Amino acid sequence: MASEPEKQQAGQRLTLPQAAALVQKSDMWIRGLVRDGFIHQEKRGEYMPVNLIRGVIAYYESKLTEATKSATATKATEARTREIELRTAERARKLIPVEDSLMITSEIAQSARAEFAGLPARLTRDLETRRAMEAAIDEIFQRLAQKIGERGEALRTGSVDLDTIGEG
Repeated sequence: MASEPEKQQAGQRLTLPQAAALVQKSDMWIRGLVRDGFIHQEKRGEYMPVNLIRGVIAYYESKLTEATKSATATKATEARTREIELRTAERARKLIPVEDSLMITSEIAQSARAEFAGLPARLTRDLETRRAMEAAIDEIFQRLAQKIGERGEALRTGSVDLDTIGEG
């Protein structure tokens, strides 16, 4: 059963120029919506206002859906492109995994510590001086290990600011 407004408008019809003026578009645009099935025409060149408005709304909803699908497809394409770029950079040895970087840093620090461990014995026979030097070397490497641990955690979580690394 038709609603009261639809009954009142049952006799009202808009011509093509009136319909175009109502939605502030061209006659060609209205014909295109009719051709695409968005607007139902009562007779050739005559439109019910309700059908016109519903058709225009349906058209814009379809455009919004298309735009959403297009944006989603674009994001997926960008993500795939980024993944390919990362794999290419890794193969070209311009990029290494965080864990590999941390392992290399730790190995270098351990090698340096081993080298410095024998330094006091090579420089002096005085046991007090040796112990003082060993304590100073231990303090240096403890600070270094702490810094490596902090930087490693920052790399793992992505919270490192690479521009400020040399400052701290």
